[in-house]
Amino acid sequence: MKCRQCHHVFAVMGDGLNSQVDTVELLESTAKSLVEQFDLKACHFRLLSRNQKILEHVASHGLSDQFLSKGPVDAERSVAEALKGKIVWVKDCTADPRIQYPEEFTKEGIASVLTVPLTTRGQVIGVMRLATAKPREFSDEELDFFRTAALFCTSAIIHSLFHEILEKVNDAISGSLDLDSVLNAIVEAVTDKLRARGCSIRLLDAEGKHLEMRSSRGLSREYIETASSHPGQGVADALKGQCISVFDAWSDPRIRHHDKMKHEKISSILFVPVMCRETPLGVLSLYTHRPYEFSDDEIQMMKAIGGQCAMAIRNAQMYAALKSRYDTVTDDFQQWFEHYCVYPSTETGGPPPSTNDL
Repeated sequence: MKCRQCHHVFAVMGDGLNSQVDTVELLESTAKSLVEQFDLKACHFRLLSRNQKILEHVASHGLSDQFLSKGPVDAERSVAEALKGKIVWVKDCTADPRIQYPEEFTKEGIASVLTVPLTTRGQVIGVMRLATAKPREFSDEELDFFRTAALFCTSAIIHSLFHEILEKVNDAISGSLDLDSVLNAIVEAVTDKLRARGCSIRLLDAEGKHLEMRSSRGLSREYIETASSHPGQGVADALKGQCISVFDAWSDPRIRHHDKMKHEKISSILFVPVMCRETPLGVLSLYTHRPYEFSDDEIQMMKAIGGQCAMAIRNAQMYAALKSRYDTVTDDFQQWFEHYCVYPSTETGGPPPSTNDL
């Protein structure tokens, strides 16, 4: 492997990160550079679906539309080892049982595939697959480089996903004054974009004493009832204004009902305060499939989303207050109109004079 090859790939990724291109464009340009610099047949990026069972197409170079539309790719069957964080080498795609569509690989002219996990702080979010036209061995230096390139791509993907969430949240807030609709849009965007186990938003009641579940996604009704009635110390700490990251939800003392966490298959939790001018309004909770250490950047992004929730709540409250005042004024005017115009009071001199009296 030559330094020139590595430099060219990193230059392409750097240009993409410093420009306004979206993540798909960045990954496609990276895939093209990898194919050209390392004499590959193709490069393909796939991300795990929210249920962690399917690998969804994101970007590629060197693959036909027919091959890309061959059917859903089962994560456990195709890249089970890669999902554990290991680089996996399949020398013969026509005979290896880990290949789900061997005939399609043959038609595409792919002999071998190297699968590199896209890993961030211990959690695999997808894979980068490098295909060759002939069986080929990669050196340790090449494997180290591919692993490093995958880390850069993963960072770009995560950064982009959080920005997409913020955009969707902003669109939801600007597009509706109905609080439930906005909160539902927020938990949907967070859960789906981050491929999370689930997300929930709990808000304090009018007295500010009890949390009420207002919106959730990906969680069972049984867990929602438990979380609402017994939130635990982690939630209480979040209501003080700090994001609380729980790495092991099965044993952390700040979490109640560890057995429920195991049953729900929740590994890690991030509790995000929903605050307005230092006043707690509620807590947004993000749940992951696998143990995950949230970075400072990710925590700040989630805190920004919590701030957007607070804005939505205040907008809804102001709208409700204005509507109430409008309804009151309308009712008062209606009563005045009926009293003085439709049914005039005798104290004012009886009914209006007829035209004959004028």
